[in-house]
Amino acid sequence: MKISEVIAVYKRKGLPEREALILIAKYLRKSKEYILAHDDMECPDEVLKLLDKRLSGYPLQYILGEVEFYGRTFYISEGVLIPRWETEGLVELAIKYIKEYNLKNLIDIGLGSGIIAVTLALETGVFIYGTDVSKKALEVARKNADRYGIKCDFRLGAFADPFVEIWDNIEMVVSNPPYVRSDVKLQKELSYEPPEALFAGPEGLDFYKEFFKKYKIDGKIVLMEIGHDQGNALRELTGGKIIKDLAGKDRYLVVNRKE
Repeated sequence: MKISEVIAVYKRKGLPEREALILIAKYLRKSKEYILAHDDMECPDEVLKLLDKRLSGYPLQYILGEVEFYGRTFYISEGVLIPRWETEGLVELAIKYIKEYNLKNLIDIGLGSGIIAVTLALETGVFIYGTDVSKKALEVARKNADRYGIKCDFRLGAFADPFVEIWDNIEMVVSNPPYVRSDVKLQKELSYEPPEALFAGPEGLDFYKEFFKKYKIDGKIVLMEIGHDQGNALRELTGGKIIKDLAGKDRYLVVNRKE
C-alpha cells in the first residue's frame, strides 16, 4: 500500500493521522513534511507492525524511544515513567525558587528519565543529585544527562538515602513521586508503564508520609507533584502550600522552610 492509503486505513481504525505520520517518518528517517510530499511511496510492511502496536495501546513514546519535554527531546524506554505536561509546571516552580533563593544544590528523588533534573540543570545551572530505585531509570537518566552534557550525581536507592552524608548541604528537594491509589484501574496505555512509579498505597500518599517522617527539612524547600484530590491531606500532613496546575486542579506541594 502507498503511504497515503496506509494513513487513511489506520485513521479509519482509530489511529490519529498525526501519530501515523510520526511513526512512518521515524521508521523511514525522514521529516513529516517529506512524508506528506511523497505519500505516493510504498509503505514498508515493518511500518504496519509499528502502527498496529500503537493501535493496541502501546505508548507512542516507547515506540519512538523519545519524548518531548520543556522544549527539548529526551530518551525514554519501556520500564521508565513517561513524563506528562503537568510535570512541566513542577519544573517552572522549581526554576522560580532556584532563582529567588539563588540555590546551588538540589536533589531529584525518583529520577525516572531524568527530565526534571536535566531540565533544571540546563535552565538554571544548579548541580543535581538524584536517586531512583530502578536501575533502568538510572540508565535512561544518565543517558539524558550525557546527551545534554550535564554534570550530576545519580545513584541507585530509595528517597535521599544514597546521599545521607550530604543531606545538610542540599537546599531543595524536587520529586514527581508515585501518587496513584492502589485500587485505581488505569487506562490501558498506562498499564505499560512501571507500576512502582505510579502506585503508592490505598490513599496514594505512602511516598509523602514516608519522606516527611524520615527527613528533617529545616532550611530546605520541598517541591512535589501530587494527585488532584490529595491537596487537603498533604496540606494537613506538611503545613505546606498547594498550587494548582493549568487545568485548575491541585497539583503541586510546596513546603518552604527557608522562610
